[in-house]
Amino acid sequence: MTCKMSFRVLILFVAVLNVSSSFAQDNALQQLIHGKKFFWEAKFNQALGSLKKVTETPDAKREYLFEAYLYTGFVLLRQNAPMAETRSVFSEAIALDPRRKLDEMVIPPDLTEPFYQVRDELVGCLHVITFPDEVDIVGVQGDSVLFDETTPITICDLVARDYQLLLSEDGFQQEFIPLELTAGKTDTMEVALKSTHGDDGGKSGLVKWAIRGGIVLGVAGIVYKTVLESKGEELPAPPAHPAGSQ
Repeated sequence: MTCKMSFRVLILFVAVLNVSSSFAQDNALQQLIHGKKFFWEAKFNQALGSLKKVTETPDAKREYLFEAYLYTGFVLLRQNAPMAETRSVFSEAIALDPRRKLDEMVIPPDLTEPFYQVRDELVGCLHVITFPDEVDIVGVQGDSVLFDETTPITICDLVARDYQLLLSEDGFQQEFIPLELTAGKTDTMEVALKSTHGDDGGKSGLVKWAIRGGIVLGVAGIVYKTVLESKGEELPAPPAHPAGSQ
């Protein structure tokens, strides 16, 4: 009897938590809508009040938090706040979604350009092309898996977040590559996995780091740094096959 009662209490507790969480998310969304509306109406103090409530909501959705920090930065720009203060807020948004592009049909250049400038100070990009194609690539930081995708892939991330890339494919040796990105930079890396059957398909079997303008050969385990300029406002699109690669 006691066991059944405890189980019912547990179910009730979980249900209350779910309702509470749903209510908090709904409230965060409403505050975000109000904050953005106040911003476009130039009611900046009211906008800051609503947006702050979003960022203070426990476990608020990343999407809500991103936009709350983004629009807080916009408010600060309109209020001519110190750039250090605006940069700090934009940094919070960028940390949540380093690849985000802003809607430039809605948001004017005097707001988008400062945001992209801050992002270029924090984010680097790397295009990874592999032989064979469609290799499983996992980003690992400590015990955490940051992503699990297949190549080709464009990785744009915070330069302060160093982690390892694990590339694996049936019939080929796994490769571990520590990744270190450079702020505001982008480049392409071509990785040729070595066959476990001794057949590398005509490739050297080495990890090939293809940099536009020439090939740099290295073995897995060397820290890679991106070296080319990015385009500024937009994150780079996957490039054509790197010049000089085999």
